[in-house]
Amino acid sequence: MSKILKPNLSTIERISDFESVYCVENPIIEDVIIEDCSIGKEVEKGLEIRDAILRRVNLDGFSCEKLYLRNVRFEKCFLTNAQLEEITMDRVEFINCQLTGVLMPDSRLNHVWFSNCNMQLVGMGYSQQKNVHYQECLLRQADFYLNQWKNVVLNQCDLTGANLAQTKLAGIDISRSSFDNITIGIDDLKGCIVNEEQARAFSRLLGLVVRSD
Repeated sequence: MSKILKPNLSTIERISDFESVYCVENPIIEDVIIEDCSIGKEVEKGLEIRDAILRRVNLDGFSCEKLYLRNVRFEKCFLTNAQLEEITMDRVEFINCQLTGVLMPDSRLNHVWFSNCNMQLVGMGYSQQKNVHYQECLLRQADFYLNQWKNVVLNQCDLTGANLAQTKLAGIDISRSSFDNITIGIDDLKGCIVNEEQARAFSRLLGLVVRSD
């Protein structure tokens, strides 16, 4: 398993709010700390945010198609119900963020960390995830339908009700996460790493009866 890289932001010092650094004619934001502000509901397609920290920013209901994020950290941000179709993330981190109901279909994630985030009802169908780490995240009813996963880590997450249909889980370790029910295709489970309790649950999907004596 390859190492998942976090953003390198040690040299950023300039602090601002979103309105002061956003320009419709040149929608590129970089080398800045944006904190304690709200961002409008919708911005121009193709906004790029690079080498930046967003801290305690309210993006509730925010909408941006083809948003591009590179070397960015979100800290205690609210992105509830944001619409981020075809988002691309490279070396991005979310720490203690609210992401309930965020729609990110057709997304491309590489070297992305989600740590202690509420991601209930997040929609990430038809996405590609490579080198992605979910740490202590609430992923109830999250939609990962028809994803391509490589080096994805799910550690101490709640996957109850999540949809992983048509997502191949070979080499993916879900043994340290939990769920009461989950949608997974039998063929997609081949090579998935599970704990004993999960193995029993999945065996029931196959109609097997496991004897304990």
